[in-house]
Amino acid sequence: MEEIDVLAVGLLLTAPMMSDYEMRCILSKLKKIAKKKKMTKYKNINEILDEWANRAYQLSMKY
Repeated sequence: MEEIDVLAVGLLLTAPMMSDYEMRCILSKLKKIAKKKKMTKYKNINEILDEWANRAYQLSMKY
């Protein structure tokens, strides 16, 4: 995983403990990060967000 991916998955792992406002801020931040990653890759933003959410879910179920 790239450094950007690790950061995004880490943010998503803390999501269950966030308030509604915090979650909206994090989602906005994740979209900005995904836009930066999109410039270097061919995927669209929603695919990148789905990939991060999937990795975070797998990690949360593992531990």
